[in-house]
Amino acid sequence: MTRCVLWVLLLPAAAILLPAITVDVDNPFGGVRVAVGSDPRFRVRVTGTTREITRDDVKITRTEERVVVKCAPHDSEPIDLDLFIPIGFSVDVVTMDGAIEINGLIRGARLVTETGDIRLAVPWRATRIRMDSERKPAAVHLPPQANFTQNDIQVTPERTIWRLRDRLTGGRVTYGLIRVRAQEPGELRLTDEPIPQDSPVKLPWQSVEALAKALDQEKPGKPKPPPRTDPQAAPAPTKPHPASGNPVFRSDVRMVNLVVTATDAAGRPVTELDPGDFTIIEEGHEQEVSFAGSDDVPFNLAILLDLSGSTKPDRLAMREAARRFVSLARPFDRVALYALAGDIFHVVSPLTDDREALLETVDKLPDVAGGSPVYDAIALAYAEELHEHPGQRNALIVISDGIDNQVSNQRTDTPSTIRFKRLAKAAGEMHALIYPVFLRSGERFGRGWSQKARKRLETLAAASHGRIFPAISIQDLDPVLPLIESELRGVYSVAYYPSNQNFDGEWRGVEVKAGRSGVTIRARPGYYAR
Repeated sequence: MTRCVLWVLLLPAAAILLPAITVDVDNPFGGVRVAVGSDPRFRVRVTGTTREITRDDVKITRTEERVVVKCAPHDSEPIDLDLFIPIGFSVDVVTMDGAIEINGLIRGARLVTETGDIRLAVPWRATRIRMDSERKPAAVHLPPQANFTQNDIQVTPERTIWRLRDRLTGGRVTYGLIRVRAQEPGELRLTDEPIPQDSPVKLPWQSVEALAKALDQEKPGKPKPPPRTDPQAAPAPTKPHPASGNPVFRSDVRMVNLVVTATDAAGRPVTELDPGDFTIIEEGHEQEVSFAGSDDVPFNLAILLDLSGSTKPDRLAMREAARRFVSLARPFDRVALYALAGDIFHVVSPLTDDREALLETVDKLPDVAGGSPVYDAIALAYAEELHEHPGQRNALIVISDGIDNQVSNQRTDTPSTIRFKRLAKAAGEMHALIYPVFLRSGERFGRGWSQKARKRLETLAAASHGRIFPAISIQDLDPVLPLIESELRGVYSVAYYPSNQNFDGEWRGVEVKAGRSGVTIRARPGYYAR
C-alpha cells in the first residue's frame, strides 16, 4: 500500500508581487503535476507507486527566491509529485521518463524530459510556448483552432529537431512563458483554459469584456447581483426610529439607495446635511427621503497605482503615497489596492478592513516598468469588485500621470485595448466616483502629452461625478490629501422608498436637489428598477 506525504510552506499573500520565486524540481524516476491557483500556500504531495514514502525520499530546501524539491529514493523507485503553487511562481522541472503536467496560469516554466509525456492546460491567449524536441512526440494534440506552428528544423547538416511555437503577435501582452526541451517524448497535449476569475493578475486586453460584463449587471433582463449588493434589495426589517439618524427599513416595501455629492458655489464639499436637506423627484413625483448620511456610512475605496514605465522615477514615492491614501480610510471602511505594472493589472489586495495586512502588501509593491495601458487598468479596477456594490459609497482613486499609450501614440508599447470614448461613456454608468490624482511629473516628456492626459482624466472624473486632484509630483501630496479626505466627506448615501413599488426592470429617471441655498448636488440620473 502506498503512502502520501504532504509538505506545506506558508508564503505571503502578495506572492505575485515578491521577487520572482522559482520552484526547482528534480524527479528522475516519476511524474510531476503542477497546479496553479490563488491559494498563497506552496504545497507538495509525494506519492509512491510501489512502496510507502519516507521523508528521506524527498528533500525540500528554500531560499528567498527559490524552493528546491529533489527526489532521491535510495532504491530508484518511482515517486510522483503534486505541486500546488500560487499564481506568480515559476517552475523548473527535470525528469527522465515521468509525465509533466501543468494546470493553470503559470508565470514561467522550463520543462526537461527524455521520454515522458507533456500535458499543458493553460490560457493560451496569455501564455507563450517554446518547445524543441529531438523527435516529434508520438502523439500531438492541440486545441481546436490552435494558434501554433510545428516544423522540422535543420540545426546542423546531421541534426534535425522538431519545434513547436505559439503564433501570438509580438505586441500581444502575455503573462506566462513555457519552454520545453525533450528527447523522444510520448504524448504532447495542449488544452486551452480560461484565465480564472479569481486570478490576482489580469491582462489589459481583458478590460473590454470585463467592463461590459460589469455594466450589464445593472441592465434589465440580466441576472441580479447577489442580494448583499442589490441596490434595491429588501433589507431586514427593523423598528422605525426616524430620529436615530440611521436608515429606516421596512419589510413590506423596497428601498432605493443613491450616492450623491454635495458642493458649495466654490466647489467645496458640503458636510453635515440631513434628510430634510434633500429633495428627490422620481419620474416627476417627489419622494420622501428616509435617510441621508456621510460620516457614519462606510466607503469602499479602491486605490489604483500606475507603476508603468512613465512613472518609473516616482516608484519609491508611490509606496509612501499608497500608505498615506490607505490612512484616509476610517476603521469601518474597506480598501482595495491595485497596481498597473509590467503591462499587467495586479490585485495587490482585495477590499478589506484589515489595515495591518493591507499596509504589509504596500511594502511589497513591484519595481516593474512596462507599457502604460492606463485606461484598461481603470476599467479592470472597477470591474474587479466595486461593480458588485451598487448603491454603496464607492470611490476609485487613480494615482497616475495619465499618459496612456493612446495619448503618447506609442502603438507598439501596449496602448489600452479599450478606447477612451468608451471608457468615458462607461464612467457615467459606473457605481463609483473616480478621483484621479494627476501627477504633473509627466510634463517632462513634453509633446503635449501631459495636457492631453489631464483633460482625459478630468473627463472621466466629471462623468462619474468625481473630481481631479492635480499634484506637482508624487512627492508633493501634502496639499492633495486633505482635499480628498474632505471630498469623501461630501459624498452622501441617500435612501428612500419609491412610491412606485412595481420593480419591473425599467429605467426610472431621478433628480436630486438640495434644500439649502448655494448647494449643488451631483448624482446619477436614475436607476433600473430591478
